[in-house]
Amino acid sequence: MNLPVGITTLHLSRKSVYLLLLAISLIGLGGYSYVQQGQAVDTAVTVQATVDSADVERIDSRRSIEYEPEINYTYQYQGETYTSDQVFPGPTVRTYSERSQAQSIVQSYEPGTTVEAYVRPSAPGDAFLIRERTPWPVQASAIGAVLLGLVVLAGLGEQRPGRYELRPVEEVQCPTSRTWIDRHGETLHRLSKRSLAVCFVAFWLSMVGLFFGILSMTGGADSSAQPTQADILGPVGLPLLAGFGFWVGMILSLCLYGIWSFTQYRQLRRRLHQPTPPSPFKHPSRLVTILGTDSDELPEYGRRVRITGWAFVIAAGMIAILVRLLYGAV
Repeated sequence: MNLPVGITTLHLSRKSVYLLLLAISLIGLGGYSYVQQGQAVDTAVTVQATVDSADVERIDSRRSIEYEPEINYTYQYQGETYTSDQVFPGPTVRTYSERSQAQSIVQSYEPGTTVEAYVRPSAPGDAFLIRERTPWPVQASAIGAVLLGLVVLAGLGEQRPGRYELRPVEEVQCPTSRTWIDRHGETLHRLSKRSLAVCFVAFWLSMVGLFFGILSMTGGADSSAQPTQADILGPVGLPLLAGFGFWVGMILSLCLYGIWSFTQYRQLRRRLHQPTPPSPFKHPSRLVTILGTDSDELPEYGRRVRITGWAFVIAAGMIAILVRLLYGAV
């Protein structure tokens, strides 16, 4: 599919079209929610509300466990009685990774007490309790913008990058000096792959230990007991520390593998026919296109670029997840 954009044309595959629609949807939903929250915060009036119930709801999913402050309250506006369970303004629900974070909100709203709520005159049935924006609209728009940027880069770049034939090894003159990585390449290759496999398995074993450690502290999966402080050397603290260490180990292993793979890529570039095409690692549009191409469709040179790029992309994603978790913990 070719999409004219100004003086240029975007070349979009079926996969790119799906990603483009997803990006536009995320940007649109995020922008709409941001505007809705802004209007709710700016135009809301204060009313008195009576708290009917307040508790923390646990939300289990395949990827994680999250907690939502669930507060039901009753209020009157212009002679009409309404009920609401909305804590923050806007159509989205705010959840927390830690139960204590949700509990800190719920504990301010004891059942039977009178609290302040905020009502938009244009939507009196959608009151909320905390007059601040949630981060979801900005996060959704940011993810959509990143996806849109990737789609545009892939659509503007060469449509068949990385599909270059290589000259025989005998026709390529080897450099007179070799780097330390060149001399110990096979050792680095084996070390990075083995350490990645060990850290991967050990990380998930530590997560299993963390699961049983939490069960031992809470008294069972269905227990509603309040969370207790975890000792750093206890059944929860030790698996957490181990998981953190093995996660960092996977990042370092991926980086080590990426460095080795990049040296292999440089060796393959010496075998390209002249004139040598631009390096994908200096032209993001070419790199994005290669990363989105199936490995079976690429020759040896393209596959090496793809593997090298994905090693660093995955490592960067794991670093971002680690920073996000540490930021949330603080």
